[in-house]
Amino acid sequence: MKFDEGFISPTGRNYLSKAIKDEIVREFFLEGASKSTLARKYKSSFGAISRIVSKFEAENEKSTLLMKSKPSDDQTEELKALRKEVLSLKKQLRDEQMRADFYETMVDVAEGTFNIEIRKKAGTGQSKGCTEKKDIQ
Repeated sequence: MKFDEGFISPTGRNYLSKAIKDEIVREFFLEGASKSTLARKYKSSFGAISRIVSKFEAENEKSTLLMKSKPSDDQTEELKALRKEVLSLKKQLRDEQMRADFYETMVDVAEGTFNIEIRKKAGTGQSKGCTEKKDIQ
């Protein structure tokens, strides 16, 4: 006998594996797939899919309530605003990274062209001229 991937058959009877059951639950609650669609997809009966869903609901009451609830309009608007802010922050980060790369390249070119060291060496202190406070009149 040949069995589809994801099925276990120790006694010649088809069983849905734990991974397939988890996928069925995920598709049912998160993607909104119907039980009949899932039965056709996983070559199982409507009753078997119903039992899988019911068992998950009984074992995970709080999780299923969260999965079934639709986000409110306020939450949806907040989510849109947060996504927009994330895009804006990503753009700012990209711009700052480009600026840092530009300054790094500019220092490299200046050090090479004028043969001077611009970067401060690790562990060095302030120069003696910088430690004295100058009187500003």
